[in-house]
Amino acid sequence: MKNLNVIVLLVSFFPSLFVYAAPRISADFGDIICDFSGTYKPETFYAKNVKLLNNNNVNDRLWWARHTLDLKTHLLYGKETYCVPVAEFQFTLRSRGMWGNPEGVIKSTSSETKLLDAVGQPHTHAIPHYLFWMREAWLDINMSQALGLNINNSHRFKLGVFPFQLGRGISLGDAYAVAPEYLGFYTETVVDQYACGALLEGDIILKKLHYDMYAAILQNKCGNFNDVAQKIRGQEYGRLDNPQRGFGKVNFIIASRLKWHAFDNALGKLTFEPYALLNHVPEQKIEFVADASAKLGTFGLAGEYFGERWEFGFDTALNIGKQRVSGWDRNQVIGINREGYAALVNSHVVDQNNNNIPFVGGSAAQRIIRNENKAQQDESLNGKTIGQVDAVGFLPTAKLPGPVSLINKADRYRNPYSNKFEGYMFVADAACWLYKKELQMGVTAGISSGDDNPNLDTKDQQYGGFIPLQEIYSGKRVQSAYLLGSGKIGRPLSVPQGAQPASSKFAKTVSNFSNLVFWGTGLKWEPSNWKRKLSVRPNALMYWEDFKINKFDVKTKKELNEKASTYLGSEINVFIDYFFFRDIKIFCVSSVFIPGTHFTDIKGRPLDRDQELELEAYDVTGITGERVPNISDNVAYTFNMGLEFKF
Repeated sequence: MKNLNVIVLLVSFFPSLFVYAAPRISADFGDIICDFSGTYKPETFYAKNVKLLNNNNVNDRLWWARHTLDLKTHLLYGKETYCVPVAEFQFTLRSRGMWGNPEGVIKSTSSETKLLDAVGQPHTHAIPHYLFWMREAWLDINMSQALGLNINNSHRFKLGVFPFQLGRGISLGDAYAVAPEYLGFYTETVVDQYACGALLEGDIILKKLHYDMYAAILQNKCGNFNDVAQKIRGQEYGRLDNPQRGFGKVNFIIASRLKWHAFDNALGKLTFEPYALLNHVPEQKIEFVADASAKLGTFGLAGEYFGERWEFGFDTALNIGKQRVSGWDRNQVIGINREGYAALVNSHVVDQNNNNIPFVGGSAAQRIIRNENKAQQDESLNGKTIGQVDAVGFLPTAKLPGPVSLINKADRYRNPYSNKFEGYMFVADAACWLYKKELQMGVTAGISSGDDNPNLDTKDQQYGGFIPLQEIYSGKRVQSAYLLGSGKIGRPLSVPQGAQPASSKFAKTVSNFSNLVFWGTGLKWEPSNWKRKLSVRPNALMYWEDFKINKFDVKTKKELNEKASTYLGSEINVFIDYFFFRDIKIFCVSSVFIPGTHFTDIKGRPLDRDQELELEAYDVTGITGERVPNISDNVAYTFNMGLEFKF
């Protein structure tokens, strides 16, 4: 028993023993070769004007200190028995802790509350502990060996949680979905967990032509009875009596690529990567859960060349496919405060005095609302009177005397429509060694098409903005630390107009690699005669928007019928790495963003209700060019510094 306790204790502290014993631990057990490694990175970050570019907004600042710990175990199986490893297994555990704010790292998924028949606001819960989670876990099998094929070409099958991207990770990156964009697709700046998938790869022509066939599940809503039977589609046209979600609602990706090694000789090394993907999304949210679906296809080509002195690369892609937005009855049961009483009312049916009709299940008024919904559903009924009743209860002790008219609001019904995808993107860069292999200069340029929010009008149309998936691209030979990095400042689109608004009256924003034109240059200095390794990489970039929006007049609080400038601004940054030891370095990333005339033209524009209230607090005489609430055109700063230990 005493020996057993010692064994349990050793196993419990196994990772810690590895960390303190040696920079890297490997062990050979015959058929199993195991090694353990990891990374520990404590860091701090400060930013000013990073979201609103406004010196007058004292809240537009942030500072944090945190750590990230990755523990990786890697196994090779079968070398002793089969002469070569026939299987490979790897898993990585991650723990990230925000110092002083442990509940800010891991949160539960969003869930809607329900009081009686009214659905309330979504909410989440925090988990106030520094926990480990599985970042990746996969098994890779040598199929040539497993099937007993006596061939030189390698064919492998990988299954589990692992990274995969196409090209430079713009069309498809490896940042697993967490933050929704305005079309219902997702992006995130930190890869804390990879998607679950499968990969079949191998050689078509040895050392010349390689293939990859990839599939991933991003969201599965048919894994249990509650998900399949959840009543979320009752407001869809024709689904009042069949509101269940139904079977087969799985968001998945299928992707394929070829890697062609054109040549690798004295002239250098040149490779091309043609690729294609399909993203099937059965449930998207425009205004309501599952009120839209989409099929997105992307075809692209990437290439890289490395020579003795020169190197260059590119990535280009084109979107095809369609988003289908369902016909929807926006009327639902909501809770309001009416003269001090909590009341359940119909959100989009009112009386002749524009008061929401109370919800009373089985009442004469509710039967009319429900039957009218069932008999006919289209926008021609918007604003129309659909019936009358003798009286409707508003308070527990009083009723509004009849007759009471039941009137649809002007935007109760939304007809179905489609958005056809036609976006494109192109990025390229090149670099040249100016002095030995110590000083390199790089240049880059790119365009990612943009367009307005396609869900402002209920009509079929083309959407010309490029749609990246799980993208975290911030540059290769010339890097961005602000606009494509930590800043991710929201770039607003047009304000919704008319009787058919999108999910709010405020403009949607873009913060990913879409609606963007840029060029830049940078240097890389890595002196070879220093005792300690040093890398300094300064960069300068300029940005424009591809799609134009209107100017904003802060005094009248309205958009002007005049297009704003597309010049977003300039970014200057520097990346510095200094190695105290081979596996321990200090890093520093600092950036300055100088806003362009685009932000001057839209200065003061509100992007949400809180910003609108902030704007209304200023009267006409109180708004000056020096003191404007909301988004402005002041310089932004970021500073990130930390240590990284690889073991």
